[in-house]
Amino acid sequence: MQLKNKKNQTPHSRHRSGFTLVELLVAIAIFAVLSALGWKVFDYLIKVKERNTEHEVNLGQLQEAYQQVLRDTVQAVPLTANINSDIQPALVLQNGRFNFSKTGVTDPLQQGISPDERVEYQYRADEKKLYRLKYRNLNSSGRDQPESSVLLNGVSQFEIVVLNPNESTAWPEGQVDLNDATQKQILPKGIKIKLMVKDVAYEWIFSLLNTDYLKLQNSNQNNNSNNPT
Repeated sequence: MQLKNKKNQTPHSRHRSGFTLVELLVAIAIFAVLSALGWKVFDYLIKVKERNTEHEVNLGQLQEAYQQVLRDTVQAVPLTANINSDIQPALVLQNGRFNFSKTGVTDPLQQGISPDERVEYQYRADEKKLYRLKYRNLNSSGRDQPESSVLLNGVSQFEIVVLNPNESTAWPEGQVDLNDATQKQILPKGIKIKLMVKDVAYEWIFSLLNTDYLKLQNSNQNNNSNNPT
């Protein structure tokens, strides 16, 4: 009986186990490439999510500002304001300053709150903010402080023009006799607001025709004509 000599077995006949150094290096290289690609994709998704979140916040602020201006302009009324014994026109647009009279304030507790107030939009370029100032009464002294709130942030450009129907950067316009109270009670047809927010340009147009107020005026005029003194 003849025995086989294990020493005579060739290396190729032995069972191989484990990985070679080259195989490990190749595997590590592939893993590193896949990890880098995965991180780039993950980082891109995070940035997209952040941009979408920022866009949603900006859009929400724009919608709130637009709705606030819409409420104010819908309630604009041709009423003068007595500010520190100076009769102001119903709407003033002079040298970038813009304010007007509005109505619609409710008084559910019967505290004697005036239904009318004065609203002003004030743009501060150094802060890139648009402010809304509110005077609780059309008749006030120069010492009365308005309620101030930020209407919009990140505003790099801001401009208001009146429409009557043509655009104008000043109101009252033309040769208006400011000593005539009836001339001070005239409102333009509307206003146009041009603004730049976060490098995006917007243009808003609002009507200043308060139909409810006009109906009330016409009703009072009809009652007066039907009941002469």
